[in-house]
Amino acid sequence: MRTLKITVIFLLFFSSIIKAQSNLSRNISLNIEQQKLGSVLAMIEERGGFRFSYNSNILPVDSLISIHENNLNIAETLDKILNHRFEYRQSGNFVIIRYAPLELVLLVNESVGNPEHYTITGQVVDKQTNKPIQDASIYERNLLVSEISDGNGYFLMRLKNITQPISLTVSKENYKSTVTHFLAEVNITNRKAEPSERFLSGNLGDVEKTWLGNTLVTAQQKIQSINIGGFISKAPFQFSLIPGLNSHGSLSGQVVNKFSLNVIGAYSAGVDGGEIGFIFNINKSNVQYFQFAGAFNLVGGNVRGTQIAGFFNDVIGDVRAAQIALAYNRVGKSFEGFQLGGIYNKVKQDFRGMQVSLGLNDIGKNFNGFQIGTLNLIPKKQEGLQVGLAGNIVNGKSRGMQIAGIANLNKESNGLNIAGLGNYTANTASGLQTGTFNYAKNLKGVQLGVFNISNQNDGYSIGLINVALKGYHKFSVGTNESTTYSFTYKGGSKRLYNILMFGMNKKSAEKIYTGGLGFGKEMKLFSSVSLNPEISCQFVYQGSWDYVNLLSKFELPINIRLNKWLAIQGGPSVNVYHTKQNTKIGDFGLLQEKHRDFTFKDLRYTGWLGWNVGLVVL
Repeated sequence: MRTLKITVIFLLFFSSIIKAQSNLSRNISLNIEQQKLGSVLAMIEERGGFRFSYNSNILPVDSLISIHENNLNIAETLDKILNHRFEYRQSGNFVIIRYAPLELVLLVNESVGNPEHYTITGQVVDKQTNKPIQDASIYERNLLVSEISDGNGYFLMRLKNITQPISLTVSKENYKSTVTHFLAEVNITNRKAEPSERFLSGNLGDVEKTWLGNTLVTAQQKIQSINIGGFISKAPFQFSLIPGLNSHGSLSGQVVNKFSLNVIGAYSAGVDGGEIGFIFNINKSNVQYFQFAGAFNLVGGNVRGTQIAGFFNDVIGDVRAAQIALAYNRVGKSFEGFQLGGIYNKVKQDFRGMQVSLGLNDIGKNFNGFQIGTLNLIPKKQEGLQVGLAGNIVNGKSRGMQIAGIANLNKESNGLNIAGLGNYTANTASGLQTGTFNYAKNLKGVQLGVFNISNQNDGYSIGLINVALKGYHKFSVGTNESTTYSFTYKGGSKRLYNILMFGMNKKSAEKIYTGGLGFGKEMKLFSSVSLNPEISCQFVYQGSWDYVNLLSKFELPINIRLNKWLAIQGGPSVNVYHTKQNTKIGDFGLLQEKHRDFTFKDLRYTGWLGWNVGLVVL
């Protein structure tokens, strides 16, 4: 009898300490008129110095609340504003709000035994209707033993090796949980106090909603998760054959293990050390340090450390780890670390680190790091190095380097884009585009390619054909000292434009044809006068393609605008001509015989001073 009194006093004293320290026991005052419930809860969080966790689909956060109370504790305040239809559990710095409008009662039929073997039988019924409750969870949190009530609400629980007073918790979805204490004749031993419950991130039933989770997790484990999802315990070890046959029974989904060895596969609350599954691992919440599966890992929370799977890794939360799978990796939130997938990698939010795949890399938001794959997709922002064997697609801003075998596509580019075929920037390109074909709506950087196209050109285009739809493009017809007729197109920007040029001289015995490329820059002198230094190189055809004849020019024409559409130009030039052709063919001439103002030691070179005049269409 004395032992019983001491035990009761100990329990009451311990309970009073816990209550005094509980966030729910803190007193607050509220004077609120017609404010949204979500705002009121945020106010209570701020004053209480903790965070609420609740299902926003069940809690009416947009409903209007009025409360005028002074010096009520937080639990009483919540009861008033939530009409006693919810229950509250403290877990660390979180207060979990659980929908529980109903109440249940545990009717104990028999409670007998000793510390080695103790048996409890009873029935779970509805407090209001007295009807039996099926599929209620009855568990002893210290011993990690649980049962589920049958169709008539009955249960039988056997307990072994009891070293603490028995606390039997009964939970059922939509019912307030109840705890019943059994004071067996036991020798109470001192042990390190560890919280048996803690808050776990994410929606704890998410893995069970997946196809694999729904198929492999047993019905009893699902019931336990629904009824007592907020109760999470810790254990040093778990051994499992399949999810339904393991050392924790149907309570395995509520236990975080230091180490778990799973012959085929297992279902647990999480891992805080290491886990090896020869086929698969399924975890309701977080995994930390190391996880290996021969086929797949399915995690409902976050992963920290190393995760390896023979086929795939599927994580609903964040990953800060080295993640390796021969087929694919899929991450529901953000990723930071190293990710290797044989077929594809999918990260729904931000990515920081290195990502490698033989197929597709798909990032949901922003990318910062190194990425290599056949195709890389990023919808918002890319920073770092991106290598796509086929292409890279950034539906936002690209900063850093993009290398693609076929094409780079982005909305904004502020870095280096290298592509075998082409680069396409839907808005502004401020860096370097290099490829066979380059397009930028607004060019503020450099384009280097065969075909360069922009809508507006405020940068530099270097290539065979440069077109700026709203930029610099001029056509000119003229003559010079070598060709009677010359035709040029100038496109790009005033800073640097590209020149396509063709010329011919039809006079008998002096006939030649020329064609080539050049670059120029417009320097404004007055409102209608500009100086255009230009440099070019042309191939000269003198009756045979067997000879390579090259004419290099430096010209300094002055442009005088006559009106909005026309201008005249003219100026001097310096010419250097290289040729190995010393024999005239038919009525074609030899350009080196026509001009020779200065010579070089190498007789293949000739130079002269020249001129050009023409009419320019603006």
